[in-house]
Amino acid sequence: MDRPLFGLAALASILTLPLAAHADTIDDFLLTGGGHTISYSYPATSTFPQVEYIYTGASATIDGISGYPLTAAYNSNPGPFITLQLYVPEAIFGYPMLQFQGPQLVNTVLVPADPFDPFNPFDLETTFIPGTYSLDGVGVFPGQPEGPDFAYTLSITPETPTAATPEPSSVFLLATGVFVLLGFATIRHNRTKLTH
Repeated sequence: MDRPLFGLAALASILTLPLAAHADTIDDFLLTGGGHTISYSYPATSTFPQVEYIYTGASATIDGISGYPLTAAYNSNPGPFITLQLYVPEAIFGYPMLQFQGPQLVNTVLVPADPFDPFNPFDLETTFIPGTYSLDGVGVFPGQPEGPDFAYTLSITPETPTAATPEPSSVFLLATGVFVLLGFATIRHNRTKLTH
């Protein structure tokens, strides 16, 4: 194998190995109650501007059918407030939004805003708190039909990290990188022998 091919192989193994080993933590959400089951996933940690409610969007599975767009708002302040607002298909639930009271579902810390804003220099870094929660359905908006007042159960479960241990592709890439380095050493050794 000539030198340019060795260089390309080495570069590919160096660049691809970190990509194969990196994985973001994802949390799975399962909300059950009122004869419905809603499941969706979000990144476990995200950063938002300083607001009372953090809004996240996802594709959800509702009652076994996937592909529903879903927007959820989580209260970033502790206290007896609305914990979760879930914007749902009105054709299925009879309401455009479900609201729930219960314990706080996210931990928040202040981090420097990116980009920096002198009027709002900090953002909220939010991390969902895994666990199983009992939530009480409450009303929707003034002037709109009351939301369901029955109990729901929400489970937040971290997905098992896929990159905690090296997968076969990462091991293969590492081995390729070692062989490329050995190939470089062999070529250099042979060229040194030819010039002496």
